[in-house]
Amino acid sequence: MKSAFPLRRLALATGLAFAAPALFAQTLAQTPAPAAKPAVAAPAAVKPAAPTPAAAKPAAAPATPAPAVAGPAGAVAGTPPVDPNAPAVPPVPPPPPLSDIILTNGDVITLDDKRPSAQAVAIKGSKIVAVGKSKDILARWKSEGTEVVDLAGKTLVPGFIDAWGQMSRLGLDSVAAQLQSPPEGPVSDVNGLIRALREWGKGELATRFGWIVGFGYDDSRLREQRPLSRNDLDAVSRDKPVLVIHQSGRQAVANGKALELAGINRDSIDPPGGSIGRWPGSKEPDGVLDGAAAAALLGNLPQVPATERQAMIQQGQTLYLQNGYTTAVEARATPEDFAQYTQAADSGTLKLDVAFYADLAAAGSTLKGHKSIGPKYYKGHLRLAGVSFALDGVAEDRSAWLTQPYQLPPPGKRTRFAGYPMASDEVAAELATRAYANGWQVAVQANGDAAIEQFIGALRAAAKQPGKDRRPLLVGAQTIRDDQLDTLKELGVGVSFAPQRLALSQAVLKDYTLGAERSARFAPAGAAQRRGLSVLLHTDPALLAPTPFGVLAAAVKRPLGEDQQLAPLDALKALTLLPARQLGEEKIKGSIATGKLADFAILSANPLKTPVDKLGEIRVTGTIKEGVTVFGGADGGVPIAR
Repeated sequence: MKSAFPLRRLALATGLAFAAPALFAQTLAQTPAPAAKPAVAAPAAVKPAAPTPAAAKPAAAPATPAPAVAGPAGAVAGTPPVDPNAPAVPPVPPPPPLSDIILTNGDVITLDDKRPSAQAVAIKGSKIVAVGKSKDILARWKSEGTEVVDLAGKTLVPGFIDAWGQMSRLGLDSVAAQLQSPPEGPVSDVNGLIRALREWGKGELATRFGWIVGFGYDDSRLREQRPLSRNDLDAVSRDKPVLVIHQSGRQAVANGKALELAGINRDSIDPPGGSIGRWPGSKEPDGVLDGAAAAALLGNLPQVPATERQAMIQQGQTLYLQNGYTTAVEARATPEDFAQYTQAADSGTLKLDVAFYADLAAAGSTLKGHKSIGPKYYKGHLRLAGVSFALDGVAEDRSAWLTQPYQLPPPGKRTRFAGYPMASDEVAAELATRAYANGWQVAVQANGDAAIEQFIGALRAAAKQPGKDRRPLLVGAQTIRDDQLDTLKELGVGVSFAPQRLALSQAVLKDYTLGAERSARFAPAGAAQRRGLSVLLHTDPALLAPTPFGVLAAAVKRPLGEDQQLAPLDALKALTLLPARQLGEEKIKGSIATGKLADFAILSANPLKTPVDKLGEIRVTGTIKEGVTVFGGADGGVPIAR
């Protein structure tokens, strides 16, 4: 049975409309799938009776005729009678179809070097059984019961894999006060930010939560070019705690009430790996909290009920599926995250695979003896892929740890300010060694070249532990040097970049933090690829949704440092095949090949044939996970109901 791709609506187009939280997400409407049409069997061909051969001789008559046998009317003489009470013999069921679904008549970008492109893909169950030309696939794999889906010229690619992200945080961030600056949002100055917080503070969420919370603030993109302070947020409210989370996720700004509830005052000392901002010439906190200090304040937020946490996971999952991702990463996860994701997996609400990196310092005890660590084990779409920790911040807010000073120091800092580490060399080495000793893959966030040098030293210390194929991952690598790239190649380290940061923060990077020369080498994906490193790409944390073509466009066309650009095909591999290899799942994911999972994204245009300046306009019209539609766009989607 053949379905016209442009005309049929996705049977499960809203099938991943998950129950949203009363507190943190809106309820998404659910639409039941239409009943599948029964297959119509073709009438059996009737063969003509064989003619009697002309030379055949008549049989000799018997010497004594046989007596006649009485029987029911219509019965053939000499046959046994039929018992009218005998049970009916069930009809023989038709054989199972050769394939369940055939996707045809589209551009298929396989990312398989043995067959780079194709026209059709056949699916049986959850896996791909054939890839090739449409006429060959239809002739070999179409049978009664096969659903043929006409892609109508759209493009099929492997499902996207976000190398580094926080799916559950997306749900929270999407319903907090939105403080992004243009082009992501309307907040262009401090007064606009204050108005946005006040307006959000009038809503039901703020009333029930008890705090006013905003996300996406970036001081480098405000007209005033200065960080917020407690005084700015006291103008929003002095009675309610007000908290603004920086787009980097490493900095927070609090008003006086929030600082009071967190117990932060003039006598508080800076925690290891963090700092408490002070008014110039005073010990009094100014409201700006970096690194571990911000994490300490966030720990004083009211505890979100488990049901609301589950809804946040579902909301984040919806955003991933709408953008063609079939595998997500939950990075730096806490024991609470572990419990919530396990509950989601056990209840069957995860529709895409989630690779879980537990924060080693916070969740190490949770991992001890866990049986699902390793590349072969998914349970309810959840796998504990490894452990992670962070060694510094980001260059945009001058919290990355550099070997050379920043272009301009932050207010109140010395001229030679070069950022700061989040851990000592000994602690970094101990964490990496513990990960290797337990056979855990380790992923480390480090952006400054001094922090990356610390990461390299920690890996060398950990390598004394027995074991092979560790596949460590460096995340960020904003100011990595060429000699460090050579060392990472030697150590077998993959690198994941967030290329959108350069365009979003170009002005502040050039004029305030790194200067023109270092900014041109910001997140040097081209240099890493030329050295043969495994280059991965992930979505920028400042954005509210994972946007694969925003990432791809930023990697292919940079505003600075053209020699660090990637070709479109390499950028596409950095969103699919190479993250699969990093996770140890290259045998089942990352390309369209026989035997792999039927994980696909259907695109409005072919990214390898689209002009560079139009890449960001490509839309995901459908997402398929293991042969099942999990998202379909309004313009056709994927008409598969299984």
